[in-house]
Amino acid sequence: MTNLSSKKNTMEYQGKEIYLAKYDVIFKAVFLGDGDYSLLASLLSSVLHVHIKTEDITVLNTELPPEHESGKLSRLDIRVKTPDNRHINVEIQITDEKNIDKRSIFYLSKLYTGQMTKGMKFTDLGLAIAINILDFNYFPYEEYHNVYRLKNVANNDELTNVFEINFIELPKVPPEAGENLKDLWMRFISAENEEALEMLAKENPVMDKAVKKLVHVSADELVRYEMEMREKSDLIYRSAIGDAHDEGRAEALAEIVPKLKDLGLSIEDIAKATGLTVNETVAHYEVQSKNEE
Repeated sequence: MTNLSSKKNTMEYQGKEIYLAKYDVIFKAVFLGDGDYSLLASLLSSVLHVHIKTEDITVLNTELPPEHESGKLSRLDIRVKTPDNRHINVEIQITDEKNIDKRSIFYLSKLYTGQMTKGMKFTDLGLAIAINILDFNYFPYEEYHNVYRLKNVANNDELTNVFEINFIELPKVPPEAGENLKDLWMRFISAENEEALEMLAKENPVMDKAVKKLVHVSADELVRYEMEMREKSDLIYRSAIGDAHDEGRAEALAEIVPKLKDLGLSIEDIAKATGLTVNETVAHYEVQSKNEE
């Protein structure tokens, strides 16, 4: 989820205004933009401690939609499949909604069960791996990277490795961290000033490429438009939810559904975002439309 309205989302770099990499629209553009997945392969390899080549990556959602999930606010993730049947979901979170653990389990379950097709055997299901990059502290540990799997609580014996959730807390990454590529990637994603980016670009050629890509996508008109739409829908959402405390959730939803529809979101996306059924979403939209006639 991205709350653009309350946080700085740009910085000055070599005389240009560029976006911070931690914002999901920008994050996705950096790692998927122009169909170049080499930076994504490097990031995944460093986090998962496996060697993933660029040509091994199949991205399952390459588009940059102006989606916006209310309640859970927007979920603009990267979903990847590798030849060894790993299904990987990468998501970055700016604001702590106090539910990242449950949220991640929910989406990881869908990532796992979503592989099943008619006639498929359970043994054919691949690994489901979630990588959650958080711009806030969530766990009471000093380590910034914590990994969870299914284990026996009595003896710590692992039941299976088909489920894996990675939580990376950016505020815990030391500013001088650089012992490995993962450290450098986390410093890049959390960088908020020119000095930090210039230092990274000098330290490693991969980081130099990442910085140049960030500058490139920040100048892209489509990406800038997506960021603007993101901010508008965020403001609409927060305004409506704020009113909900006084007017009730039903009234707030009656207001927000048509506005999100007018921003170009589909009924299905709005339903997923608000927790409504498709029929309930349609009903909210039709009622409001009739009231305006």
